[in-house]
Amino acid sequence: QIILWGRTEKCLKETTEEIRMMGTECHYFICDVGNREEVYQQAKARYLLSQAFFLQVGDITILVNNAAVVHGKSLMDSDDDALLKSQHINTLGQFWTTKAFLPRMLELQNGHIVCLNSVLALSAIPGAIDYCTSKASSFAFMESLTLGLLDCPGVNATTVLPFHTSTEMFQGMRIRFPSLFPPLKPETVARRTVEAVQMNQAFLLLPWTMHVLVILK
Repeated sequence: QIILWGRTEKCLKETTEEIRMMGTECHYFICDVGNREEVYQQAKARYLLSQAFFLQVGDITILVNNAAVVHGKSLMDSDDDALLKSQHINTLGQFWTTKAFLPRMLELQNGHIVCLNSVLALSAIPGAIDYCTSKASSFAFMESLTLGLLDCPGVNATTVLPFHTSTEMFQGMRIRFPSLFPPLKPETVARRTVEAVQMNQAFLLLPWTMHVLVILK
């Protein structure tokens, strides 16, 4: 069973229908993960729904934090509200979702926290200062959380740090050596993420050449 959270109902509905066509039960809720009160309220409502329709929803045992925004501007060209938005969604949103669902995972001794981060958390670029900062903060959050979970049986964490992925989010992004560093396909990132979760792999850099980039830095 899959539960989707997001701010745009149209996208949520389309994705839910696509998942259901694959034969998997799926539900969606409108929620802005950057809004702490909204996250806690939705999480509480989900548990109430779980008690009434246990076979429909059940407990959340895998939390995937994938929400992110990018504005692609320098510091002086960035709007203050846009800067705040990226930090609230890309970084603080993980605090709220994890606090909402981790306690039950610890109680069940069964759970996994997954963060779709970015290699820019480890090697920043100019022109995306809000995104790089938020992803670096997100990485520190997951690194600390992963270490904290070492003494928690049955609960693990995985942080995925992919290179440029060919999604609408990064349309127009230019790479200096595109033949040497081609963009990743979303399907590849998804498949490798699932494999990393299944193996309880703490950190995953995609592609493997990003290890060289980090070492060189």
